[in-house]
Amino acid sequence: MSKGKILIVGCGDLGIATARRLQSLGHRVFGARRSISNLPDDVPGIVVDLSEVETLTAIQEQSWDVVIVTLTADEFSAKSYRDIYVEGLRHLLGALSHRKSLAGTGTRCSKKLQGDRNTVIGESGRKPFIIFTSSISVYGQQDHSWVDEHSETIPTSFSGQVMLEAEQLLLSSGFDSCVIRFGGIYQRKSKGLLIEQLLQGYICPREPAMYSNRITAVDCSRILTHLVAKYQNGTVLQTCYIGVDCAPTTLREVMEWLAVQYRISLDQLIERELPCRGGSKRCSNKGLLELGFEFDSPDYRSGFSNFIESYYRGAFQVTY
Repeated sequence: MSKGKILIVGCGDLGIATARRLQSLGHRVFGARRSISNLPDDVPGIVVDLSEVETLTAIQEQSWDVVIVTLTADEFSAKSYRDIYVEGLRHLLGALSHRKSLAGTGTRCSKKLQGDRNTVIGESGRKPFIIFTSSISVYGQQDHSWVDEHSETIPTSFSGQVMLEAEQLLLSSGFDSCVIRFGGIYQRKSKGLLIEQLLQGYICPREPAMYSNRITAVDCSRILTHLVAKYQNGTVLQTCYIGVDCAPTTLREVMEWLAVQYRISLDQLIERELPCRGGSKRCSNKGLLELGFEFDSPDYRSGFSNFIESYYRGAFQVTY
């Protein structure tokens, strides 16, 4: 029995992983993105470009129980961020607010759906619950202080400012919604910036200390699935949660630990500042823990462990 119909907008790697988890729980899940050629065959795709309102017809023609928004900007620039996170979200909310009425008890999937996926879609007639993936860049703290969902949000970067504007747009839209502010997302089986720098012979300075907050992509998809389950079980959710692991840590500590795992001599490393977009604060995940979420990787050691094991098995692959 299906537990509901879920749309994942901007269905990239995180969306696909989340779709698989939701499908295993009995949900019907659809992925919406500009190109659906890279979606797996078992995830029905809908061609959508949030910058082109006319492409949102396929979304308007259907009824959704939950919409998960996992957008990605084309580039790290103020214009690109605003185009996708604010204007794109605005277009999506407009489409969901004006769902077209269809005759009958159900309809075939729009021709926008990939291939011959002719799933019959029913209609619930209610507004969907919306989950929006945001970023801890909305916090501008630089003093290593602890922040939570109730902390002041005065972002200093354009990325944080745009993300905060997008959050406010959603929370004032009239939809039941929830924002999840993720920290730095990394894949446990792919090379990230810190490992890349170490392999090139560089390490960040000890001073000034820079705290970092991270989370594995696996736990990101598990959090999104957890929020859906809690919502559908009738749990009253906060409007916002912070999605980071349980151990905010200085970049230097993380890099020194990684260097030991990779058998890189610390004496041979050259100090070089790394690009840091998020200030220096320690983010609390207490809200998620109180919601009953249990982390698969509660700290960076457990998060990087699978990748390190793959490295020494000779299965190392560079992923940019």
